[in-house]
Amino acid sequence: MAISERRLIIGRRLLQRVLEHCLEEKPLEACGILAGREGVVTSVFATDNARRSPVFYEVDPEQQEEALRQIAERGEELLGIYHSHPRAPAVPSQNDIEQAVHYPDAVRLIISLNGPTDVGAFLIASGQAVKVPLQIMEGLEGQFHDLRVWRG
Repeated sequence: MAISERRLIIGRRLLQRVLEHCLEEKPLEACGILAGREGVVTSVFATDNARRSPVFYEVDPEQQEEALRQIAERGEELLGIYHSHPRAPAVPSQNDIEQAVHYPDAVRLIISLNGPTDVGAFLIASGQAVKVPLQIMEGLEGQFHDLRVWRG
């Protein structure tokens, strides 16, 4: 699918759970995995930030493996990776752009906790971040799976 055709759709309640995860981890960056079909998020996997950093994130490798196993088991696909920016806007940082070589087809959902909560969705390829449409839908259900060992 071309970048111009990409989008991400998530239910309001599921996005609220993502936001709660991000707030629990503040002042550290929170991170997790988004899964579903055809751009519609039906599963969220909250993971630990293996970096335990306020400016960098790395999805815990064992939790990532478990999330990918569950995604395959459900017949879903990896749609995106989310993380928070505790003190920065909801746009990819230079580090985010450099890290995007892993899972280049995954939408990066960034949640800014700096002032009023803001959310942005991006595809990152060849060192360039392109904003993709994010649709937040009422009544769209999904499952939130907390794989974290540490609790913020």
